[in-house]
Amino acid sequence: MVDFVRKRLQVFVSSTFSDLIPERQASVEAILTAGHIPAGMELFTSGDESQMDVIKQWIDESDVYLLILGGRYGSIEPKSGKSYSQLEYEYALSKDKPLFSCVIKESALENRVKTDGTKAIETQEPQKLKAFREMVLSKMVRFWEDSKDIKISIGETLSHFARRDELKGWVRESTQANMPALADEIARLSRENAELRGQLTSNKSELLISGISFEDMKNLLQRKDLLDFFVLAKTNLLSRNEFADRDLGKMQELMSHGLVTRRAWAEFELTLEGRMLLTRLEAEQLKESS
Repeated sequence: MVDFVRKRLQVFVSSTFSDLIPERQASVEAILTAGHIPAGMELFTSGDESQMDVIKQWIDESDVYLLILGGRYGSIEPKSGKSYSQLEYEYALSKDKPLFSCVIKESALENRVKTDGTKAIETQEPQKLKAFREMVLSKMVRFWEDSKDIKISIGETLSHFARRDELKGWVRESTQANMPALADEIARLSRENAELRGQLTSNKSELLISGISFEDMKNLLQRKDLLDFFVLAKTNLLSRNEFADRDLGKMQELMSHGLVTRRAWAEFELTLEGRMLLTRLEAEQLKESS
């Protein structure tokens, strides 16, 4: 059997949201199909002062930064006057994070204007978008006309990044991947991402974690004395450390709520639902301390 993935990279995906929903989904599918892990900050509302702190943490924990740039500049962070996408990009540069960008072709943008009108282009901050685009074009970029181009670019680029020894990524116990299990996991993550995208685009303010509201999940874990344990377990989960026997019962409880999944007898990892919950908990903590 072919060794499909020796190393799984976590890829932080940055873009404007409402104008690039299909392209963003295409990038997630391409990352999953390549055997890697997508991450992004779609769960936060622009303007939240704690947003950038949490975003920086996620970028720090990711192996690769990916920008999808279309015809919009995006929501503005009040203090800097820059868009969140530009702030994310500049932060990744400052940390020497391996990055690449998929930038829309001018001809493709012109076609979008013909079909979608001015909502496809930046009308409020065109000069800021122009300057940001020039900055991006000075680094590693691939151009796209449609979602197919994005998928091809991501697949080819990640195959090169995966060969870089300094990018540690998430390494399986065995270098021989279990192909059926890997395919099932990709399908599961893709479904979870589609459900999340549906929540974000349905104009619902309530974030659902495993089918229940964030507050209900938080209260449920508190009643079972699992909330503090879950937060403290984050380091072990992200580092792929094994849990002590005394903690396995609690990990089983977290599995029953869809927050973690088992990799080996005493080794677990976060699900997308678990990452969503931790991210919201961290955002709440930052708000309380500010």
